[in-house]
Amino acid sequence: MTPTGRSSSVQLVYERTRLAILDGTLAPGIQLRIQHLADENGVSLIPVREALRMLAADALVEVIPNHGARVAPLSIEDMLDIYQTRIVLEIEALRQAAPNLSDRDLDAADRLLFDFVSAIERSDVDAYQLHKELHFLLYQASNSRWLLRLITIMWNHTERYRRRSIPQVNTQTIFAEHSAILIALRTGDVDRACGALKEHLDNTVRFHSAAARA
Repeated sequence: MTPTGRSSSVQLVYERTRLAILDGTLAPGIQLRIQHLADENGVSLIPVREALRMLAADALVEVIPNHGARVAPLSIEDMLDIYQTRIVLEIEALRQAAPNLSDRDLDAADRLLFDFVSAIERSDVDAYQLHKELHFLLYQASNSRWLLRLITIMWNHTERYRRRSIPQVNTQTIFAEHSAILIALRTGDVDRACGALKEHLDNTVRFHSAAARA
């Protein structure tokens, strides 16, 4: 296999396995059999091992010495830790991004918010991607490659918790929380925008914690 062919095989296994973990097809804690993943994806063992290392770097997979790999388990403690880290990273990203956001950016964010809420009301799976696009449209204006990379890792992990409770969300609350961020950005009130983002994430933590304990 050429280097290019191996790279595409690794990406194939990585993306398919990642999506299966995020949507729950591969349940938390389940053992990942390298040979099974190789057969399922039509590749050799080497790309599978490399893909699993990438997933471990994303904290979606745990590699256990002498015991192979498993899907990272879920826990309330883990969720709280991740969200506290997200709050720090995302507030800083928004603070850096705010001066660079144009009216066109904020108009696009308004459209994404409308599409996101509409998708939730339709129980459309696109809601997950629209939510991510909305937030990252704001954060990418920070022009911080490392902030965006770290936030992406956090988002990939918390997506597993969000997908378990999304049917219970209140769309009016979702719309109001995101609108508060965008309105503050339009008026140039960066502190208020960051405060609204923190409130949104704090509410998300409380919501998921209650759903997990129910």
